Amino acid sequence: MVLCSRKKFYLNVIVFLLSTFAYSAGYAEEKKDADSLLKGKEIFHERCAVCHGADGNAMLPGAPSFAVGERLDKSDEELLKTIRHGKDMMPPWEGVLSSNEQHDALSYVRVIVGDKVFEDKCLKCHEKIPRIPPDIPDEKALKDSGDAIRICKACEIEKELTREEQIEVIRFIRHIGKSKK
Repeated sequence: MVLCSRKKFYLNVIVFLLSTFAYSAGYAEEKKDADSLLKGKEIFHERCAVCHGADGNAMLPGAPSFAVGERLDKSDEELLKTIRHGKDMMPPWEGVLSSNEQHDALSYVRVIVGDKVFEDKCLKCHEKIPRIPPDIPDEKALKDSGDAIRICKACEIEKELTREEQIEVIRFIRHIGKSKK
């Protein structure tokens, strides 16, 4: 029971932080996207985590582990089809979740690793979601480059993160300001 309360507390902290960021920045689109991501996180934890794990590490044999990228190489269209109609042991969610809720859940699944890293490492010193500096290249360039990544000017968190974790945090933060459709 303590674990559930702790997770609920962290979820509320993230909701507060993302909402505060969106409102203080004054960007209606970012607010919408942050809300969408938070709805997706809530849906994932309520409906999907029992099989796929709260952190994306599968709890059930045969369920994909999103934390290690299983099935995330598939297109949104293909994954949404699986959400709607089910697959193997996964039940269909069509008629249970609206189309928007399905999109929101998928959007969260795409950034679940970055969210976890942000919660575990970045919330130590950030009260709100920071903006990614404009000089940070795209994901492919980050993966191909051997250069050090400096994503946070407030602290030296990069020393605690692997390169993959840095890229996932960047993806998570960028997703908040990106339109889902």
